[in-house]
Amino acid sequence: MDQKVQSGQRTRAETPKATLSEQAYEYLQNDLLAGLLSPGEKLRPQALQERYGVGISPIREALMLLSCDGLVTNEGQRGFRVAEASREDLLDILDARKKIETELLADAIKHGDDEWGAQITAAFYKLVHTPLPAAGDIQAGHRWEQSHRRFHFALLSAARSNWLRRIDEQLVRHSERYRRMRIEGPLPQDVLARDIVSEHQELMDAVLSRDTKRACSLLLAHIDETARAVSQFLS
Repeated sequence: MDQKVQSGQRTRAETPKATLSEQAYEYLQNDLLAGLLSPGEKLRPQALQERYGVGISPIREALMLLSCDGLVTNEGQRGFRVAEASREDLLDILDARKKIETELLADAIKHGDDEWGAQITAAFYKLVHTPLPAAGDIQAGHRWEQSHRRFHFALLSAARSNWLRRIDEQLVRHSERYRRMRIEGPLPQDVLARDIVSEHQELMDAVLSRDTKRACSLLLAHIDETARAVSQFLS
């Protein structure tokens, strides 16, 4: 099967409105988040050009952008590598998320309107109707992560601080990378699945009922469970 199909990427014809640099960024980011590129792996522009079917210049621009995001490291004359991964880094990311997201969630609950509530409900519906991916199903994993990300961003979307939300979006992508990467083989399905519907249902109900204390408590528990489930597979 063609590499672009295996990695769940769209072809150039399917993304006519995106610039070549945007396409290269999307292709590469998706593969990084999916764990198809190993931590510490050398990223050679010529190989990426062949992999994604775009030119060297868009590839280099995408690598520079991803180095700003922290998903790629820029070693100057030595080129680019996939960012390393460690248990300590994961826990640092999730600890930062807990601090930022509880503040954002409390502010969103305080200022959210009916439209905000409708967005949360729609995102939850989409999430629960997106099947959990089987191990190795990259495209299904990408679809589920998009729905999962959309739900959590909807919860926080009424918060007033754009900067905190931008920072949180970056942290969410890094934690997504840890959830999806395969360090010592695929994660067991019981670890991946948990009771994910109930967790999100309880969180949504607390948010929509404006129970800030309970909502923040459930959000912290949700992030802590991710830390527990994923960190045991990291040395």
